[in-house]
Amino acid sequence: MKHLHFLPLALVVFASAAFGQHGTAENGYYPSEYQGDTWTGVVVSASEQTGEITLSYTKGGKSQTFVGVPEAGYLVHEHSGSTRPVKMSDTPVGKIIKVWYMEETKKVGGSKVKVNAIFLIDAVANAKAGQTYFKAFR
Repeated sequence: MKHLHFLPLALVVFASAAFGQHGTAENGYYPSEYQGDTWTGVVVSASEQTGEITLSYTKGGKSQTFVGVPEAGYLVHEHSGSTRPVKMSDTPVGKIIKVWYMEETKKVGGSKVKVNAIFLIDAVANAKAGQTYFKAFR
């Protein structure tokens, strides 16, 4: 009975290790359907053809991979003050980034596919007009 008070702590440690770099968003204003999912990792690839960003996290010889697509209309602020659509080159291979995403179901070729729709990338914040969220970056 004395050792039962360590059980909740052990479960939290085990659960956080099982998810690797999957995390939960900090406080902020996000889309109402957002469940708080984030992922941090090294950019392995960013494909202009498919629009996919692939992140990887390796620890202790085990790797986890995340594949996501920036949401339609994702815009980036230029230093000049103008905005432009995000390019895959904005997330260079080898850079560690954090993304905020929502899992969506889309029809591709007649079948339903789950897609990780990225609505925030810490390296290139989304400047899309009319956003319903706010996140301050350091």
